Amino acid sequence: MSSSQDLLTRTADFMSARSITGYVVGGAVRDRLLSRRERPGAGPGDIDLLLISPVVDLVDELAEETDANAVVIDEARGFVRLIDHSEERKWLDLAVFDGDLESDLARRDFAINSMAVPLDEWLVRDPDANIEDAIIDPHGGMGDLHQRVVRETRPGNLLDDPVRIFRAIRFATQLEFEIEADTAVIIRDNGDLLGGASPERVMDEFFAIMGSHRPEYGIRELDRLGLLDILIPELTLGRDCDQPGEHYYSVMEHQLHALGFATRLVDPEIRSSDLLLKDLPWGPQFDDYLLEIVGNGQTRGTLLKIVAMLHDIGKPDTKSVDPPTSDRPNGRIRFLTHDELGSRMVSDLLTRFRCSRHTIAHASLMIEKHMRLGQMSANHAPPSDRAIFRFFRDVSPVAVDTILLNLCDYLAARGPRLNDSEFQRFLGLLSDILSRGLKPEPGRYTKNLLVDGYQVQERYGLQPGPEIGRLLGALRDAESSGVVRTKAEAYELLARLLGRAASRRGRP
Repeated sequence: MSSSQDLLTRTADFMSARSITGYVVGGAVRDRLLSRRERPGAGPGDIDLLLISPVVDLVDELAEETDANAVVIDEARGFVRLIDHSEERKWLDLAVFDGDLESDLARRDFAINSMAVPLDEWLVRDPDANIEDAIIDPHGGMGDLHQRVVRETRPGNLLDDPVRIFRAIRFATQLEFEIEADTAVIIRDNGDLLGGASPERVMDEFFAIMGSHRPEYGIRELDRLGLLDILIPELTLGRDCDQPGEHYYSVMEHQLHALGFATRLVDPEIRSSDLLLKDLPWGPQFDDYLLEIVGNGQTRGTLLKIVAMLHDIGKPDTKSVDPPTSDRPNGRIRFLTHDELGSRMVSDLLTRFRCSRHTIAHASLMIEKHMRLGQMSANHAPPSDRAIFRFFRDVSPVAVDTILLNLCDYLAARGPRLNDSEFQRFLGLLSDILSRGLKPEPGRYTKNLLVDGYQVQERYGLQPGPEIGRLLGALRDAESSGVVRTKAEAYELLARLLGRAASRRGRP
């Protein structure tokens, strides 16, 4: 028995001893009918109970008899949360009828979430057994499940809580459903209400879409229903922004295709059957890496998808076209400094969504440095050890993430014109950078310098200041990449650097 079912059984025993009737409602019913053990967008094992009488005044007894933490969330509504002591931290939410059962169900967002099952029926049946005959379904939720549609429970429910407009697309994305036609019209006509919604709740829905297995569908649905211009106008600015010939798509389409590749890359099951990505020479440690939590409870994999979708948002505002030439009769399109502008724009966007500073810093750095790999070598030549060291030093702690972003960017840029031999060469380059960047010699990047700042000042008659820092930074790069190995070589390098600096200043 799962810990959530075990907690539910103990709670049922507590209620039975006090003649309290209860019903399992909402997403747990929906997911049991769909044979889903995890609720999309909710904590693992999260189950909602509707009770005919409150337990707020009994929380101490409830906690003791269920061996769980009992927290009063909303005393007026009789809303109590039970949290299991197990490592899985399963929980139950207990609330009291608002009126009667049918009127309470009628106020819920979508028909697929407006079903209930008596608690005793829920518990006596095997989790895999058919439960349809026990379901209370006044709004046709089971029919919607069979038709795979998300439909407003009754007119006006979406407008009672504007976040439900966003949630409709989240459910359609996660469950692989479609939004029912009349519900889609309501969403399209009332999308501006999202402007007054809680940013934190909007962020939760956004992350739920991006953390799903098909976020590109969700973003395109937001666009189809007119919500993307409201939520992420930075992305839609690129809708009609053309790119140079080496890019197959406009800026916005390019970013959405990059999101698609990031999704395929992040999911091991999808990647293993993907013709382009199944043979990537990267081990399972990358799957573990992408599951690390980086901020707002989100994984590196989810953040990679978000950044892939936003990495070129600086392009529309930095676009310029050079004068026509014989080689380029329409001029050359450029996006100078789009990486820097995009970094600032994504910082503003994620701040608007109330994301954590950690999330914002990671995303901003990835976008700021996403062009760096293409600048590390010329004519497909392997980059130097020094260049790789400096990349991992400057882009830490998202160096690997930025390399994966570069892969998604490359694939999305070429689209159906992808050349297999060129792609294999590019993969080899990324693999080489990863291999050398992640397997340095022991102590290579952390050992003390051969020459310290005091020795530099004394030998060359310099005063403390920024120039000393620049010299030592160059020396550290040279030592880390193996160019300098002895103290004599260190002094030789410093002398050359000082000579160049003097020459630039016009000194003899």
